[in-house]
Amino acid sequence: MGNRNSTETQHPPPENESISIAAIEKQKEWMIDVRGNLEPHPVLCCIYRVPGPLRNVKREAYTPKVMSIGPLHYGDGCYGMGKHKIRYKREFGNRITPEKWQQLVNFIQENEKRIRDSYEEIYAPNKLWFISMILYDAVFIIELFLKYYKKKRDFLLDRLCLRETISSDLRLLENQLPFFVLDGLYKLALPNLGPENEYPPFISLSCVFFRHCKRGDEIDVKAEDILHFTDLSRYFMTRRYPEKYPEQEEPFKDLPCAAKLQASGVKFNRIKGECLLDIRFEKKKWLGIPSLKVAELQIPQIDVDDYTESLMRNVMALEQCRYPRKAFVCNYVDLMDKLIDTDEDVNLLAEAGIIFNYLGEATRTADMFNGLCLEIQLLESSYTGIIKDLIDHYDNRWNNAKATLKRVYFSNLWTGTATVAAVVLLVLTLIQTICSIMSV
Repeated sequence: MGNRNSTETQHPPPENESISIAAIEKQKEWMIDVRGNLEPHPVLCCIYRVPGPLRNVKREAYTPKVMSIGPLHYGDGCYGMGKHKIRYKREFGNRITPEKWQQLVNFIQENEKRIRDSYEEIYAPNKLWFISMILYDAVFIIELFLKYYKKKRDFLLDRLCLRETISSDLRLLENQLPFFVLDGLYKLALPNLGPENEYPPFISLSCVFFRHCKRGDEIDVKAEDILHFTDLSRYFMTRRYPEKYPEQEEPFKDLPCAAKLQASGVKFNRIKGECLLDIRFEKKKWLGIPSLKVAELQIPQIDVDDYTESLMRNVMALEQCRYPRKAFVCNYVDLMDKLIDTDEDVNLLAEAGIIFNYLGEATRTADMFNGLCLEIQLLESSYTGIIKDLIDHYDNRWNNAKATLKRVYFSNLWTGTATVAAVVLLVLTLIQTICSIMSV
């Protein structure tokens, strides 16, 4: 866990010394910063320890691999990156005047309480240690983003695997700095911002680095609305998604998987959508016949690669801690988990263009979705209406009969043509038989 430094060395008392309550409190509390309230700040707290049950499902998904940021994972096995933070601090010094450094330190000092209140817990750093850690980590991130934006050659950016791992580490819930700190230091250090100047706003740098947008794109997100990088990822997953839950009168039975829904006549179709969560269920006329409708589940494309699971788990952990009644990403993953049982379901969604599977084997993607919701608590679902409509469609025997008829006799143009020709021939034969009987 985090480095638990103390401002003084602790020595055990002699065996024959009487122990006081003050000594007990000191022994118990010296490792924890208790200058403020022991309860996390109800408004400012936004960087959490992942709850134990979630962490125990897959600990490595919440732990930085190469780059630790902030106090919660300070010194956790990422020792080799300390020299790069020092290097980046020196290189950032070429962009600013020496006087600026003190202004940056002053900014952190003035906002120290707000920064501390942003964390669910902080282990015993003294003031100098805390401010130094925040400064070096913040400057590292700013310089990294500037190098990437300007397409500068650098050891950390030229190696694709290392760059992607750093990008993944910077989106872990426990591995964050408050966004207002990064944005405030950036504005203070480089005040001449804007399209006509050399340095774009920090929110633009962030969006480009995490590939939420391209260089020069206009973005509709404001820096003051973002808590940190995990929250930024959630923003782009949920933007333009209606924040309204339908009422659920009674619990639903389990939703059939994608393969079973397809067998009942549900067609899966990829759409662009307003965001990743914009899933729709519609019934369209088949061949222009009002009485014959095709049920279509429309789902935006999702790319599944080596970093998808970690990102999803951390965004879902954030929702469990910060947005329990707006757990839209958790709702989305829960629905996808219901649709995906086996590799057959993954292949079906991949053929529809909904899943782009960069993991290779479909079984790996199925296992990922099946494990993401373990220990996730959902109060309600934003897909209640869709789930109800899908279950009603699946339970309708007429829909299953139509789907079987279409699958067996109208699966393609040739089969359909042969079926129609056979029906026409049968009708003509019947007419001929009737006419022959009537003429006798």
